[in-house]
Amino acid sequence: TFLPEFLELMRELRRERYDYIFDFQGLLRSAVCARLAHGELVGFARPRERAARWFYRHWCKVNLRLHAVRRNQLLVERFFHTGSMRIECTLPSVPAHAASLEAKLARSGIGSEALLVGVSPGARWESKVFPPELFAQVIHLVAQMIPEARFVLMGAPADSPLAEAVRAACPEDRVVSLAGATGLGELIELVRRCRVLLSNDSGPVHIAAAARVPVVCFYGSTNPKLTGPFGDIHTILQRGDLDCIGCLKRQCRLPETECHRIAPALAAMAVRKKIREDRTLCVE
Repeated sequence: TFLPEFLELMRELRRERYDYIFDFQGLLRSAVCARLAHGELVGFARPRERAARWFYRHWCKVNLRLHAVRRNQLLVERFFHTGSMRIECTLPSVPAHAASLEAKLARSGIGSEALLVGVSPGARWESKVFPPELFAQVIHLVAQMIPEARFVLMGAPADSPLAEAVRAACPEDRVVSLAGATGLGELIELVRRCRVLLSNDSGPVHIAAAARVPVVCFYGSTNPKLTGPFGDIHTILQRGDLDCIGCLKRQCRLPETECHRIAPALAAMAVRKKIREDRTLCVE
């Protein structure tokens, strides 16, 4: 089904005429797709894949060692010769998605006033997937510290086995899984409903950052300074004593993935702190 969907996407793109098109990914495939649309393509002077620059009409020099959000922002600023741009990001709530999510939570025994802790155990790279047992241990510790907390596992259909492994390893009965049971709109509403999100380096992290939901996130093979959740309300847990940290390998080459050895108590305390901070803000 890929080819018909791709052709339909190209037809949709070519129906419009754009003044400028920005390639923020800097990949050959993103540049090719963008070039097929009607408009002048703008990209980085040193894109992630050099061949992408062949398709650019304009390019700008940007420090690629900056966070991805700031890097993309600078590309626009440099091209239009503007001053510093303030980032305004909002995720508008869609009533239909919110209503269908609440119905699914209710069927799982979670009321509309429940204190939700989101848990996202999946990721696209094997090296980003921290052990299900780690998530289960963190959930157990947080449940002891905050008895009223309820835990919701989330993710794509491919993440369902991981979510089930977390749920099976957790002695708590306050854990439900909606992994694979929500569309994108419902997933956004689910993240928004959470007091805090415990996650690997994956898509829900960035949804949470956009929705101003604090994240406690495990990082190993990737660099949170470049692609971590944007903002100053998040906590990153990453080993600082390993030479291979931030290796950018999809699979670990070591017999055991050492960067996945994070103390559960450390993560649990970080989750607890986010919940308590949020309560303080609500009271004030």
